[in-house]
Amino acid sequence: MSTITPPSHPAPRPPRGRSPILEALGSQLGNASTAERAMLVERFWDSSGKRSPLVEEIPGRPDERLVTFLFRDATAHAVIVALNRITHDLDDGRLERMPGTDIWHATFRLGSGWRGSYAVAPVEADRLAELAALEPRWAMRRLRESGEVDPRNPDTSHTHGGGRVSVAALPDAPPQPWLTPCASAKRGRTSEHVSPTGRRVWVYRPHASGNAPCPLIIALDGNVWHRSEYAAAAVDALSDAGAIRAPYVAMPDAGPTPRRIADLSIDGGMSTEIVDVIIPWLRSFLPVSTDPRDVIVSGESLGGLTALKTVFDHPEAISTALSQSASLWQHDMLDRAARARSPVRIFQTAGRHEGVLVEHNRVLDSTLLRSAHEHTYVEYDGGHDMACWRGLWADGLRVLLGGEGAGR
Repeated sequence: MSTITPPSHPAPRPPRGRSPILEALGSQLGNASTAERAMLVERFWDSSGKRSPLVEEIPGRPDERLVTFLFRDATAHAVIVALNRITHDLDDGRLERMPGTDIWHATFRLGSGWRGSYAVAPVEADRLAELAALEPRWAMRRLRESGEVDPRNPDTSHTHGGGRVSVAALPDAPPQPWLTPCASAKRGRTSEHVSPTGRRVWVYRPHASGNAPCPLIIALDGNVWHRSEYAAAAVDALSDAGAIRAPYVAMPDAGPTPRRIADLSIDGGMSTEIVDVIIPWLRSFLPVSTDPRDVIVSGESLGGLTALKTVFDHPEAISTALSQSASLWQHDMLDRAARARSPVRIFQTAGRHEGVLVEHNRVLDSTLLRSAHEHTYVEYDGGHDMACWRGLWADGLRVLLGGEGAGR
């Protein structure tokens, strides 16, 4: 079995900055009486601090922003922000407390097109010591899973682990217009099934599907896409706008983490199960298009790896992949791409903050550009993050089922 975690590598320290708004507040507080200080703090929370994070422009740098994460706690020993692929250890994510106030803050310099998820965690001394004993990436992962959503940010995202995290998007981040269907859009329906292998599979039938043969999407980690309703919402919104041909969406349950890793790693059996079991079984009760180009497998991380593996190895059955942040450190796919018996279609994404993973995805991108395969690559300002994947999944459907190019 292949290794299940990417190799560690030195991560750059996140670029910190100083918020002019907080600097001005600090100056005011320094000369204030106790009563005036309390008034100034409340005024801050009711104005600039009402929405977190606080985003400020940087003079002369239109492609960057100062992004300040805020938290209010008068008793915490420390407060940490676990910012997806930006804060890599406890020191990276530690917020500073403004003396004599309950204001905790940390400011980062981020690209104006950045989008990412985060959790905020107030911690006591013993908890901080426990986290400090862990390998940094696992400590930050635990904080993301157990931390709180930002009470001053209404934007959230589901995670692959089943939780919710806050989401920040800067002004130039790509729009995500297909996350919510318009109020007048007709919604489809989801039914739960059990495949011949005993795997739970949720099947979404869009309202516009009718009885004619339709495209089919196999969305790996289907428990995540079903629970969040991101897939159903995107399909309904895109179909209602006439941007895509309405597809069926089959969402296989990944099961417990050990099973997911075993199935989706490069030597796992999910590709064979999709081709030999799931697709024939779905065709027994759904009018699925017979064109393998109309059958799409989508996945993220290990799922993105499996999506690529499936189309390269089985183009006669399924020849379209929507692969996001594929774990290509396990296998670079270059030989599989060269051996594929016929050209396939791929929509591939990776985040600039994904370290070794984005480097491998760039190599595959450059190789596919010189091949007969039909290929779109999108590199976004973000990390290994459902907050980004959910919008790019819809963008991929527009390219694969609507014919609209995404550009580079």
